Amino acid sequence: MLSTHEARLGAAPAIFDMDIGTDPDDTCVAALLAARPSRFQPALLVTSDETREKGRARFLSGLLRASGVDLPVAAGLPSLRRRTSCLVEEAGLAREDAPFSLDAVGEILRVLDAHPRVDYVGLGPLTNLDAVLGVRPELAARVRLFQMGPALSGAYRREAAQYNARLDPGAFARVLCRVEKPRLLFSHSSWGTFGEGLRQRLGVYPDDPLACALRKAHPAAGILVRHLEAWVGTGKDCSIMHDPLTVLSAALPGLVDFEDVSLLLREDGWVGLTEASHAALGGALPSRGRAIVGVLSARYAASEGRTIEARMSLDTDDEAARRAIAEALLGEEGARVAEAWGAWNREREAA
Repeated sequence: MLSTHEARLGAAPAIFDMDIGTDPDDTCVAALLAARPSRFQPALLVTSDETREKGRARFLSGLLRASGVDLPVAAGLPSLRRRTSCLVEEAGLAREDAPFSLDAVGEILRVLDAHPRVDYVGLGPLTNLDAVLGVRPELAARVRLFQMGPALSGAYRREAAQYNARLDPGAFARVLCRVEKPRLLFSHSSWGTFGEGLRQRLGVYPDDPLACALRKAHPAAGILVRHLEAWVGTGKDCSIMHDPLTVLSAALPGLVDFEDVSLLLREDGWVGLTEASHAALGGALPSRGRAIVGVLSARYAASEGRTIEARMSLDTDDEAARRAIAEALLGEEGARVAEAWGAWNREREAA
């Protein structure tokens, strides 16, 4: 039998905490939940990095209502940035009549009080869960956290810390220190290209076979494509499926290689390995850790931070990940679409 922290997502009631409404990868998660709501036992969907007019919650609730799915939705706390709006509001995709609760913290407390173990899927900043555990720290023992992010220092393509971590780095660190062995999908595991180019292996583009298939699928899939088109209209090339990979890798073995490690959490949202974990992972090269080979093969650089024990993602089976994402959205048709999706973007990259 799997231990508590190793059990797969779907074995207990789940809370999905989403910064849905800007990058469409959260909307992909909402679409797969709408397509098969019983697969992951969603007990509550909450928004994070919420806007002044609660556009994220209105969009999420509207997507579910359009799909005929009745799941509780709650508007969560704003991030430190205090946004006035988000993309789906600006694009007219957030419905005005969609019902939702205004009290995400209270709703999260309700679910945690009702169950001895709850899967918490963090797809945005951890501001909501931090607020809950600040009031009821003993509830941390009931939380099994599956989190998208952070980024490993030295293995990220950007100068700023990973998005979810940097939106509220204090909350991020406090939650990771409180829960037992969080399972973390690091950015290096979902951010990869075909060859040396720019076409993303887990990127969905408006012209690729997955987007084309989604246009003809269920209502939530159609909303996902509309969101994708609005996202690309802002100057982005695609939406990388960071969040769906986080969810599906927690439910399906073989998509992502995870390892138990000791991590150092910095105050600015960056994360590093302890010297012992750096040495252990470096010793596993080249069979594991290929996505972070630059970090693992370099001399260890000492860093300050709070030490935690976690399960950290290493390498991703991108072909299996594309198939899992497409099948979650499209059912049996997904395997064929996934093969065409990968081939299309690989060929476009070569061209």
